[in-house]
Amino acid sequence: MRKDIITDHAKISWILDQCQILRLGLSNKNGSYVVPVHYGYQGDSDGKYTIYIHGTGDGEKAAALDKEESIGFETDHGHENLIYTPPRKGDFGPSFMSVIGNGVPHKLTDPQEKLFALRTLIHHYVNTIPVTISTDDVKNVAVWAIEVENITGRVHNPTEEWSVALGMPIKERRGKHYKNGAVAFDDFDYSKLDDVPDAESGASRKE
Repeated sequence: MRKDIITDHAKISWILDQCQILRLGLSNKNGSYVVPVHYGYQGDSDGKYTIYIHGTGDGEKAAALDKEESIGFETDHGHENLIYTPPRKGDFGPSFMSVIGNGVPHKLTDPQEKLFALRTLIHHYVNTIPVTISTDDVKNVAVWAIEVENITGRVHNPTEEWSVALGMPIKERRGKHYKNGAVAFDDFDYSKLDDVPDAESGASRKE
């Protein structure tokens, strides 16, 4: 196993809280495919996770989930933090956090279970549900609970904020900081290097 794989459930839960879209790895007679969905989750003190998703109840996604066979899932966040660190030309270091795993989906039919699942899903995105929802409101909504069998997390090049939240050592990273594909600022001390190629032009700064 990689040294940076996270199995601590408190840390996995924190990463799940930051992410917004879950990608399901499904398959049908035509092959494998990925479906992005909104999600909510519950985790207990023993590290047992249940992930809730919803849909229309028909179509390829529903057909795959209704098989109640193990599926894969993945979610990630934070790719906008990209830093180029001289002097190596290819040393672009993105930051990201992710969770991957697999589990078995079950379609919920009990009205109270569906209501709990959908409230959990909504609370993943907002602290307070703007309107009251009842069992009647969700009776025509298809809801699945994915009982997670295996789950791990990973954090690559954590920002200071992430490091503090996860209790990880803070690693200072200086260089060209990119935002939306362009350099936002550069805090690298080039005086420490003899001959530094410019990341934008490829020319040496001494030329």
